[in-house]
Amino acid sequence: MIRVILIIIAIAVAMAAGHLLIDEKGYVLIAYNDVTVEATIVAMAIMLFMLTVGIWLVVKVVKFFWRLYRKSTGHFGHKRAIKASQAWQQALWATLNDDNEQVQVAFKRQDAPSEWQDYQYALLAKSALQQGEKAIALQHLTAMSEEAQSKVPKLWLQADKGEQALALLETPMKQKKPQSTEITTYLEGLFLEQKYVELINTLNDKHKQVTWSAEYWQRFFTRLFMQNQSDGQGYYEQLPKALKVHAQLPYLQSMAASGQIKKVQPVLLKWLKKGEYHDVSAVISAANEGDLQLTHAIQAQLKKQPDNADLLACLACMAHVDKDFELAAKIFDNINKSHWHTGWTSMALRSYEQTQQYQKAYELAVLK
Repeated sequence: MIRVILIIIAIAVAMAAGHLLIDEKGYVLIAYNDVTVEATIVAMAIMLFMLTVGIWLVVKVVKFFWRLYRKSTGHFGHKRAIKASQAWQQALWATLNDDNEQVQVAFKRQDAPSEWQDYQYALLAKSALQQGEKAIALQHLTAMSEEAQSKVPKLWLQADKGEQALALLETPMKQKKPQSTEITTYLEGLFLEQKYVELINTLNDKHKQVTWSAEYWQRFFTRLFMQNQSDGQGYYEQLPKALKVHAQLPYLQSMAASGQIKKVQPVLLKWLKKGEYHDVSAVISAANEGDLQLTHAIQAQLKKQPDNADLLACLACMAHVDKDFELAAKIFDNINKSHWHTGWTSMALRSYEQTQQYQKAYELAVLK
């Protein structure tokens, strides 16, 4: 810019100097429509110089204030970004520590960065659900983008929106190999909506993609059969062999609990012969009716192993369902508490209560 000004000045000086040397002032005439401007060359040169300097100064001032504005807005924007990042980190750590109130406090002060908005809503929904505030959780879930909503079907389940969760999982469940977490959540949604037939079909189709432990399978089938005692046998027969390994014990327990111990008697007698006493006791502890043949088989095994805790529990539970609480209490007394199984506790407590042995009932309840 300075070079341009110097060139203009040099041209103006040359023009003025030329006329001065020949003793002529020289005139400049500018006419445009009805407007006419007339001045000497020297005056015009001075005006041109002043105009150029004025433009240069205006440009400098504009640039100065523009830089100042950009610098100030960048400073405040950077400060907001830092606060947003801090709020996000604080909420994330609070979530990991199950500090639900702190999650809400963190986002009250400052929202998360724009690219993490969906995650912010998810964290707020999760904290609200853990505090039992389902209506607030739903507000946060619906505020998420549609794509993000499909990533948190479990939160929809916890908000008692099973249909929404199932709808969100329709697309991944149509894939050849959906993820184990997606299958788990889908099955939970079917549980919530009581769609048991579809649940059994899903198990048959997708059980190979599920990475559950044996304990998890046991808990799952216990829920299934206890909630469907009348249809349990049909559901059990539809399961593939790989799942019947996990489902058999919960199924037999549900049959015994529904007063159908005679239907499962052949299996229990077979287990007694094989020495699978613990599983037999787990089934009988859920029964509400006795079976004479099964009782005789248990007594026969006890003659061979009179101190076996599982066999003693089997006999005590059979006495309990026959309402012989005195005998049941005596047998429970002979079981070594170091071998005690929690499944026997409910029958033992009732036996002690019915025989007015409240101190023993209290001690057993404490042990439980």
